[in-house]
Amino acid sequence: MKPTMPNRPEDTDGDDASAPVVVEHCSTLNEAQMVVSLLGSFGIEATIDSENYYRMLGSMVPGLSGIRVQVRQLDAEAALEILAEGQERSGMDGEDN
Repeated sequence: MKPTMPNRPEDTDGDDASAPVVVEHCSTLNEAQMVVSLLGSFGIEATIDSENYYRMLGSMVPGLSGIRVQVRQLDAEAALEILAEGQERSGMDGEDN
């Protein structure tokens, strides 16, 4: 059984809706895995782009844009809202306290 998110548009094209969209850039693999776990707890399937590459090389060769967490385009808006709310709660929104 697949979890579904409420308020999804029903008229989206299947190919475009399944296309991966980057929703977060992380500096470490552990951070990316926590983001995937957070999104999964809301029923959003997320993946780490090139996860095996980062597992093999660790932090020896960091990507220029960080480690990318991706979701289906259909889930991107909800994922971004969840991540924004999490950053606000943890004080990671770039403002000094």
